[in-house]
Amino acid sequence: MKMENFFFVDATYFIEVDRLLRPGGYLVISGPPVQWAKQDKEWADLQAVARTLCYELILVDGSTAIWKKPNGDSCLPNQNEFGLALCDESDDPSFAWYFKLKKCVSRISSVKGEYAIGKIPNWPERIIKAPSRATQMKNGVDVFEADTRRWARRVAYYKKSLNLKLGTPAIRNVMDMNAFFGGFAAAISSDPAWVMNVVPARKPSTLGVIYDRGLVGVYHDWCEPFSTYPRTYDLIHVASIESLIRDPASRKSRCNLVDLMVEIDRILRPGGTVVIRDSPEVIDKVGRIAHAVRWTATIHEKEPESHGREKIFVASKKFWKLPSSSH
Repeated sequence: MKMENFFFVDATYFIEVDRLLRPGGYLVISGPPVQWAKQDKEWADLQAVARTLCYELILVDGSTAIWKKPNGDSCLPNQNEFGLALCDESDDPSFAWYFKLKKCVSRISSVKGEYAIGKIPNWPERIIKAPSRATQMKNGVDVFEADTRRWARRVAYYKKSLNLKLGTPAIRNVMDMNAFFGGFAAAISSDPAWVMNVVPARKPSTLGVIYDRGLVGVYHDWCEPFSTYPRTYDLIHVASIESLIRDPASRKSRCNLVDLMVEIDRILRPGGTVVIRDSPEVIDKVGRIAHAVRWTATIHEKEPESHGREKIFVASKKFWKLPSSSH
């Protein structure tokens, strides 16, 4: 069986795309099988799946097709040639870490709140306005607004007092390893940079809020390698680094802090910057590991307005080579 047949005949590909796509959003497929030579059957199957899911075909131009996803899920027929049905009402389409691809179509109504195209504010208002999905957390709107203010204050301190190159052409690719609501990314949204917001898989699922803000992000378990090319990021930021490897229930470490920092070193560009916020005890551990991987580091006090015992660790990755052996 051809790969195209596998994806389109049983609709697995389209079901997952549908789960990811916001109601009222657009799906653009360019290339095979759209009006592609010797792929008439695959192209017909793709169109049939789209019709079954009630997608509106907006345009076909050459080998490019554009569909619009409906705003509701009530139009899915009970019987269709693909055997598709709506997922159970208890299904949560936001659960996506180590889940197999589903054989059912996620209900739009399964996600509480207004998140369809046209229902959320336009950019740039959407980055500062609390999305309705934030209300799924207790006191979510208040937490969201406090988090936004906190990171605006912290980033201002980073730029003014820590001399980070945020806002300059030197920093383009940025990662926040413990993003929560994406407050750090929102605080630098006017800078010439983009941020990969990482929501740890064992922490509250806030990725939907990040996307509602117009930001991007992923789930990840930091006891595993991050799927990216080495030396990718110019700046990596993490608040509460030890919490990334600690089990929320037992409070015990699931993996080693050394391994996590070696992974940070792998994905950080030579000359890149690491910013870590944590307790003095954790920062002391971080400093010893940083010395071993040859980072140049300094430790700073937190901004005056912040509470708690945090210290701020700032390090730069050196570009170094193993000494050449003499013969």
